[in-house]
Amino acid sequence: MENSTQKIRPTLYGMAVGDIVKFPITRLKSVRTQASELSIMYERQYTTRTDRVEKTIVVKRIA
Repeated sequence: MENSTQKIRPTLYGMAVGDIVKFPITRLKSVRTQASELSIMYERQYTTRTDRVEKTIVVKRIA
């Protein structure tokens, strides 16, 4: 898992297609909001999933 102080928006924006990043589950709502906004603004696509065992949200850039 990445550092819990990792900035969400710059991390997502800097992702290349196929990259995967994990954030703590406590940041779930913020991560999904940022992924959605960046998708619309920059015509990108991200998928998110939660890992309940590791207590993380996993983001993958798919386009």
